Amino acid sequence: MKKDVKLKNLIASLYDFSNLVKQPAGELSADLEKARLFLKRILEMNLFSVFMHDYLENKLMPVFSYGEPYNLVDAVNFRLGKGATGWCFAHRKPLLIKKMHRKNSFGRFFVNSFLAVPIIINGEAIGAVVTGCFEEGAYSDGDRFLMEMIAPYVGLLLVREHLESMEKESLPESERIR
Repeated sequence: MKKDVKLKNLIASLYDFSNLVKQPAGELSADLEKARLFLKRILEMNLFSVFMHDYLENKLMPVFSYGEPYNLVDAVNFRLGKGATGWCFAHRKPLLIKKMHRKNSFGRFFVNSFLAVPIIINGEAIGAVVTGCFEEGAYSDGDRFLMEMIAPYVGLLLVREHLESMEKESLPESERIR
């Protein structure tokens, strides 16, 4: 957690997440950007990604990314849910890496703190939320706990989007909202 986070910021972020899932669905990327900003109030992060499980392909697919993707790919080989993110999803357990002991090289920054949390809705893993920070020791067990509380809210945004797209596909062309 950020060193200067106050309880009111934490409560405000949780309140904002609650309101976000209660609102009518907007554009998924815009809703996930709002979610990132709510988290940024309380967590250090240079990178943020949300993955959703594609059951037909049986792999995690990126739904939203913030930051330079090569940083996380290079750090933990997590692209398309491989490596650390894939492990988190497959085992349905959060993964916290506090210190990766990597150094900045040639102006490139590497993730030195990593936190991945599975998104579980009704007992089913549907995706994962991943954050990364260039600073060592940016995440703690308290941050892991916080992300575990927030992941279902992110999951509800994904499910809501999925249900709306299914609803639109099932309606006759004349009844679809454009």
